[in-house]
Amino acid sequence: MAGAVRSIIRRAAKGSSWSQFLDYASPALFDVMPLRSLLAQGKEFVANGSDGDGFERARHGVATALAEREIDVVLEASSEGNGNALKELPESTRRETGHRILEIYFAQLFAGPDAILDLRGEAFRATPGEVLAWFPRAFYVRWQPEFLEGVRNLYGGFYLDDDARFEQGLRELGLQDSGDALVRHLGSGDQRRVRFDTAAFHTSFHETFMACVENGVSLHRNFLALGIYLVCLYDALESLDVELDVRGAFDRSVRAFTIR
Repeated sequence: MAGAVRSIIRRAAKGSSWSQFLDYASPALFDVMPLRSLLAQGKEFVANGSDGDGFERARHGVATALAEREIDVVLEASSEGNGNALKELPESTRRETGHRILEIYFAQLFAGPDAILDLRGEAFRATPGEVLAWFPRAFYVRWQPEFLEGVRNLYGGFYLDDDARFEQGLRELGLQDSGDALVRHLGSGDQRRVRFDTAAFHTSFHETFMACVENGVSLHRNFLALGIYLVCLYDALESLDVELDVRGAFDRSVRAFTIR
């Protein structure tokens, strides 16, 4: 069934600027998300991919939010020019770069309705002076308000050790019966020294959504966008091959600025 659904979505995406990103979606999503939700999200991706003005508005909004949070990254229109790939950087620079990418990830969830999903390692370069340049493809989403509120409560509850808020986020996302699996996915301990592994991510992500299947949960369409966003994040952070302070990145990009 998952293969058939993925094939339908792939045909809809054929020739679009975002079709390659389907390879980043966890197979579990195609097992558990309703076909209608998958097609609705895919339709939005197609519309966004052909809307150059819409992407420029999203890019401007994201750049403004990152600047307000003093996240040291420059959004570029193309990858032309000098710069080193992430894996070519010295270890200390790779660690700092990883923290910045994590800050981008969290900031886009808490700053506004739009998020550029392309956080792949190849979308970043370190230019002379160790300036991090981000040149994402035109692949973005406008989160649905009810989904975004649930995600904010989920992450806010987890990283602020607020159990009530975490449980509220679970309920808002329809994941109240998948809490244990989700906690294992988010990680144990204080999240100060995390090494990212895409294979382990797919395993924990699959476990989380299989719990949804067992409990008859119908997942929101934005889970497809969030799943791709997460795997793109893991693609970049795994290539850095260093331990990262995830909780610190959350604090700097979210708690230190505003919590809502």
